[in-house]
Amino acid sequence: MTLTKLTGSVYVFQGPTNIGVIATPTEEAILIDSGLDESTARKVLRSVEQQGLQVKAIINTHSHADHIGGNAFVQARTGAAVYASPLEAPLIRYPQLEPTMLLGGANPWKDMRNKFLMAKPSLVTEELGGGPYTVCGRQLQIISLPGHSLDQIGVLADGVLFVGDAYISSHLLQKHGIPYNVNIKDYLNTLDKLVESHCDWFVPSHGEPTENITADIAANRSTVLSLVEQVASWLSEPLTAEELVAKLCTHLQVTPGNPGLFFLYRTAVMAYLSFLQEQERVQAVINDNKLVWQRR
Repeated sequence: MTLTKLTGSVYVFQGPTNIGVIATPTEEAILIDSGLDESTARKVLRSVEQQGLQVKAIINTHSHADHIGGNAFVQARTGAAVYASPLEAPLIRYPQLEPTMLLGGANPWKDMRNKFLMAKPSLVTEELGGGPYTVCGRQLQIISLPGHSLDQIGVLADGVLFVGDAYISSHLLQKHGIPYNVNIKDYLNTLDKLVESHCDWFVPSHGEPTENITADIAANRSTVLSLVEQVASWLSEPLTAEELVAKLCTHLQVTPGNPGLFFLYRTAVMAYLSFLQEQERVQAVINDNKLVWQRR
């Protein structure tokens, strides 16, 4: 992981999941997310301390494990406060809810309780909605960016907007296979909001910080909409969600190598189906004791 200064007081650790650092005039630091695990968090704390700063707060953009996995270690080590949005906070406090949701409410078996799906629990000390907030003496703007998750937020400081997983750099789209989103309408609205934002820097959690997001936003939008249309094109015959996942994986030449990844892909496909259903283009019906999807 490398630490890059974007402005005089705003930095980013670039790695598998980028982590923001906002310095305060009193030599304190606010982390934007905490990475996947304790190992990542240790590296971040060490680098922050080498800058003469002490971590006093974490703002989580959302509750996925690669964004909150370092919370518990940082809190135990520094006593840092943790901030999150109202619908993401419960999953940070009780991270077993994440794999439980993927399984439709069922108890997750051992293989579904891995660090990529279920972080260690941490205490959310304050919930944040959209708007201006003062954290550790720094004036920040919290921006609602739902779609990838139910209640994702972005954090704006000194012209730098940390966007979480609202979009990913275009060169990583193919690597991600079926991009994970839970609400396509919200996701598209979030992309519109970002295009209209006037910031000096945009920092996605996966990819490179950039001063111009036009191309990345266009690539994310076209990728997701093309997948929605691909799913719709197959529904001239009734298909289950699992059959659609298999067809989409074959179409994209990706392989879900474990059950966890399959369930992530399934959630993405269900988001496409929900979006199409809201447009009254498809419907769910029971056929031969199976729930299948078909065109209206």
